[in-house]
Amino acid sequence: MKIRVTARHTELAQDLREHVEGKLENLARYFDRVDEAHVVFGREGPLSCADVTVHAARVVASSEQTGEDQRTAFDRALEKVERQIRRHKGRVRDRKHGERTAEAAALAGGMPPEELGIVPETLSGTPLTPEEALQQLDELNARFVVFENSETGKVNVIYRRDDGNYGLVERGD
Repeated sequence: MKIRVTARHTELAQDLREHVEGKLENLARYFDRVDEAHVVFGREGPLSCADVTVHAARVVASSEQTGEDQRTAFDRALEKVERQIRRHKGRVRDRKHGERTAEAAALAGGMPPEELGIVPETLSGTPLTPEEALQQLDELNARFVVFENSETGKVNVIYRRDDGNYGLVERGD
C-alpha cells in the first residue's frame, strides 16, 4: 500500500508520521485490497485538521475531522474511514453470499414460483374490435380480456371496473 502524509501550514512530528503509517497499515485487516492512503494535516483556527482518503478496490473512503491536536484529529478521521470500509466490505460480502429470490421466499414462508398456481394462457389469434372484446368479456364472465385491436393493430385490454363500467387500455408506442 502506498501511503502519503502531507502537512500544510503546520509542522509534522516524526512520531506522528510513524503513528499514521502504522494505523494505515492496519486497514488491511478490514479490506485486503487497499491501494493507496493519503493524509493531509492542516490548521483551522485554533484546531488541528486531518483529512484521510483511502483508495481501495472500487471504493474511496474519506473523512475530514478536527481536534485539539493532530493525533486526535487523525484518529477521529481514521475511525470514520474504517467504518466506511467495514460497511462496504459487508455490502460486498452480503451481495456475494445472498440467497436466490425463490429460495429466500421459501425460507420466509413464501412459495416458489412453480407452486404459485400460475396458469399460462394464450391470446386468440384473431384481431377484435373493442365491441367484440366487450362481448367476449361478458360471455366468458372474466375480469379482463387482452386482445389485438383490429382497428389500430395494437394490443389492448378491456376490463370491468368496480363501478360497473368498462375500461379500455391501449398499448402506446
